Amino acid sequence: MTNNSPFPSRAAWTLLALALFLRLAVAWWNYGFLALDDYTDIIVSAVPSQQVDAHTVIETSGLRSPIPRLAMLGLARVGLTLGIDDSLNQIRWMYAWLGLFSMVAVAGGWWLFHHLGRPDWGLHAIVWGGLHFLAVYVSTRALIENMAAPLLLLTGVASVCYVQTGRRGWLAGAMAALVLASVFRFQAGAGVVVLLALPVIRRQWGDLIVVLAVGLAGFLLTGWVDWWLRGGFHISLRLYLDFNISQSSSFSVSPWYNYTLLLLAVSLPPVLVSRYRGFDWRAYLRLLWPTIALFGVFVIVHSMIPHKEDRFMAPIMPLFFVLLAPLSAHLWRARPRGWRTLSFVAINAIMIVLLVAVPAQYNVIGPVRYFRTHPTITRVWAIQPSMEAWPVAYSERPSPVLERVDTLPQWLRERPSCSEGIVVRSDALDRVQLDGYREAAVFGPGIPERLVIMINPKHNTRRKPIHLFVPAGCS
Repeated sequence: MTNNSPFPSRAAWTLLALALFLRLAVAWWNYGFLALDDYTDIIVSAVPSQQVDAHTVIETSGLRSPIPRLAMLGLARVGLTLGIDDSLNQIRWMYAWLGLFSMVAVAGGWWLFHHLGRPDWGLHAIVWGGLHFLAVYVSTRALIENMAAPLLLLTGVASVCYVQTGRRGWLAGAMAALVLASVFRFQAGAGVVVLLALPVIRRQWGDLIVVLAVGLAGFLLTGWVDWWLRGGFHISLRLYLDFNISQSSSFSVSPWYNYTLLLLAVSLPPVLVSRYRGFDWRAYLRLLWPTIALFGVFVIVHSMIPHKEDRFMAPIMPLFFVLLAPLSAHLWRARPRGWRTLSFVAINAIMIVLLVAVPAQYNVIGPVRYFRTHPTITRVWAIQPSMEAWPVAYSERPSPVLERVDTLPQWLRERPSCSEGIVVRSDALDRVQLDGYREAAVFGPGIPERLVIMINPKHNTRRKPIHLFVPAGCS
């Protein structure tokens, strides 16, 4: 391993600063949530922090460990102490810190290659892990998968360092990072197979004992924390496993190659499509095989599970970008200002601008923020299935009562009231007559979500525009 200077070069500092700036910008401007789970599991348990207490968070943790929720609540409480009382700004505050935490993975990728004596690979690790639009966006969302990602990256980095140096401290550190990653995303624990295999392959039995001891200590410690918080040893993990075993037949099923296609798409083809003439595959595999193994185990295990969601791959995205960096560096040396570079820059610049332009899930967040400034509306009637989510955490003020109905009550059609509002999703407009009402606002999705609707309309109707109607004579 080479370590001439522990500090990044000027180019590395510039790229790291740009990666951090983009995360903070997306955290501020795109305050929406990626999936319903990150709202129901994390955001609603932390925001508005002045209305949430730790006891309630623990009691309502359900199948999840309460630790991620408590961490976000603590972060929101710090913001409140600093004077951030608007729930929207509390969410921005949390997103900004999540983006900052994700920089551990970006810097970790650079550090790995820098100490392996491949600084050019390190710069490309920053480019992919720091500037890829998905990395910028997903890293700022309140997902447990996202919170595990930097820790899983550190597991991969420490694994490589162990193989290169033979120092068992690196192996112990890799196991400690994996234990922490598993607290946020239980499935990250599948990587233990790789960490146990490393000393076996090297025939270092003392190292095997050390890594087993660290893993066992981590398992006991996290189980004790769960018992202290919830009254049962690893009760969160047991509830999660019981639910998935008993309810797995009710989940949607995707083909085994679903994640393979997703990862290919994330690599932004055809940017990296090449024969790679002259690329030293032996050196690549010799240096990075522990990380490749960790990445491969995670993907294979998840591919074997019938129910698949794209966000399940978030924990290993930093590892994936690290593995792409050497390939990118090779192509860059051949033609630094070629069409590949221009394509990468253009795709990511366009997507980041679009992600900043309109918050995700704005069609359901917009009405909540609207009612925050229109307190005269105390009840809202939603023509099903118009409001699948009602994200009241986006307003620190009491939100109107939401009534989900198939048809409007007769009295509401005959005697409109200024205290009543009606929300209708665009695909349900033809099912309701609103004589005497006017359209007060339309809350539509941004361009990225519109593209998602176009690509897969059947499973994304919830993202369609929401129309708000109030009586014609009301403001």
